Amino acid sequence: MMFIFDVDDTMYDLMWPFRKAYEQILSGRTKTGCEKLFQRSRIYSDVILQKEKQGLIRPEDAFYERMKMTCEEAGFSISREECDAFEREYRYYQSRIKLYDFMRDILDYCREKGIPTALLTNGNRRNQGRKLSALQLERWFEPDKMYISGDLGYHKPDVRAFQKVQECLRILPEEAWYIGDSYESDIVGAHSAGWHSIWLNHRERECPDSRSLADMEVRDGEELFCRMRDIWNNL
Repeated sequence: MMFIFDVDDTMYDLMWPFRKAYEQILSGRTKTGCEKLFQRSRIYSDVILQKEKQGLIRPEDAFYERMKMTCEEAGFSISREECDAFEREYRYYQSRIKLYDFMRDILDYCREKGIPTALLTNGNRRNQGRKLSALQLERWFEPDKMYISGDLGYHKPDVRAFQKVQECLRILPEEAWYIGDSYESDIVGAHSAGWHSIWLNHRERECPDSRSLADMEVRDGEELFCRMRDIWNNL
């Protein structure tokens, strides 16, 4: 059995850097709240990631295209200069992200109990690598067990991303438990690969499906920790 973790908004508050940039650059520009803009930007981030992978968007234009689509949906426009300023603030605070307290407790528990762990995150090596370093994840994960989709060549929820990780880890599908916050990327992808999954739905989103594909759904870190302990203790 192995616990495999998502990173963005699972291990740390992904919205915090976005909120800080929003307060300094976009506050007063729109009546749309920061959280709604953030949620939409995450959806467009996946859209742009696919276009970048297909060579339709240059990597240096990806953030602007993502924010352009997000702002246009909210009823206002953002210039390239404004977006560059937003990205500078966003990246600044992104380099100062910290693990959720509950995630630190979970990772410490896994290390103490000798529970095998790995991580799988969407993104490119440049941006995701910075986050992994800022979170100091090398304290809990071996370097060859931190998988970034840009290196794999497939992005979640593409089943091939999960299959490639499974192949590298030399585990069976039923031995993998994937923990993530995004239903569409994490839960759907893990289910397609035959993995178990725990949906960390701490943003309290409605499930897009009539019946959730997750083995378990939890709403906070304390519940997640309890469920993971139960899984390990019932092996």
